[in-house]
Amino acid sequence: MRNKILDILSSSQGEFISGESISETLEITRAAVWKQIKNLKDAGYVIEGQTKKGYRLLSTPCFLDQWALKKELRTNTLCKELYLFEELPSTNEYCKDLVRQGASHGTVVIAKKQTQGHGRMQRSWESPLGGLWLSVILKPSLNLGEVAKLTLSTGVALGETLRQLYDIPVGIKWPNDIVVEGKKIAGILGEVVGEWNTVHTLILGIGINGNFPRNALSPDLPATTLQDILQKDIDLNLLARELLRQLEKEVSSLEAGDSQGLLRRWTGLALGIGEEVIIQRANQIFKGIFKGIRENGELILEIDGQEMNFSSGEVSLRSEKDYSPNQSSRK
Repeated sequence: MRNKILDILSSSQGEFISGESISETLEITRAAVWKQIKNLKDAGYVIEGQTKKGYRLLSTPCFLDQWALKKELRTNTLCKELYLFEELPSTNEYCKDLVRQGASHGTVVIAKKQTQGHGRMQRSWESPLGGLWLSVILKPSLNLGEVAKLTLSTGVALGETLRQLYDIPVGIKWPNDIVVEGKKIAGILGEVVGEWNTVHTLILGIGINGNFPRNALSPDLPATTLQDILQKDIDLNLLARELLRQLEKEVSSLEAGDSQGLLRRWTGLALGIGEEVIIQRANQIFKGIFKGIRENGELILEIDGQEMNFSSGEVSLRSEKDYSPNQSSRK
């Protein structure tokens, strides 16, 4: 019923619509209309009410709301199915259950808060209320080698979204962190579900530090938030919509065979290329020049004129000036 009332208010394009008209359209009492309007106001919708005129919708909430998110969604395949939760242990783990139940390509799961979020190498990912914690189920028309590039595509989509919406100087730290002035603001985790000879499914987990202060995170994390950078709350529904639009565009581009274009777009956002960096693989340390990445996403490190390749699943990358052998490995 709430969504039907929102549809009616939205369709009036800012003009007042009477409570009587709403009650007749929905075949409910005026008191029921008033109650739903009150609940919508409590949920963050700004609705003006005037005697003899009725109601009009002025704005939608900044925090996540299913109707507000889907109302202006501009995607064809992503987010046809949307699950929005107040709290989950992990959106990626919930997606794994959905995949086992036959979930379709483009299904999206969002939690307003995660209690057991995790990143690459099973590192903890702190996910307080106010962020965007989102996972997408993808079953793309790609071969196994190309699917590995989807995390690169996601990095480009995420970086472009944050640049275009908020005009902030974000960059990609290989392989899957989005940073601003050396501090992480978002991250990506891609996980394969099932055997690749039977089920070609990838779950892409995306976490963005949004409407909460930096001190909501552990002090040892090199992180920042959109709230701290912009000094205001942002519309998380708009952020989710634009991210999904950019991601759909990047997935379609990759499916069309545009690997070289993806590589150019990723490199255009990448941080540290041409600089001296430290690669840590288990207990081994490699120092060299970050030369970029190959089409399969492997990092290219030049050491004394020779090139070495590194997979994202096995290493950590740091700028040499920021490296300390005693530094915690938590990221």
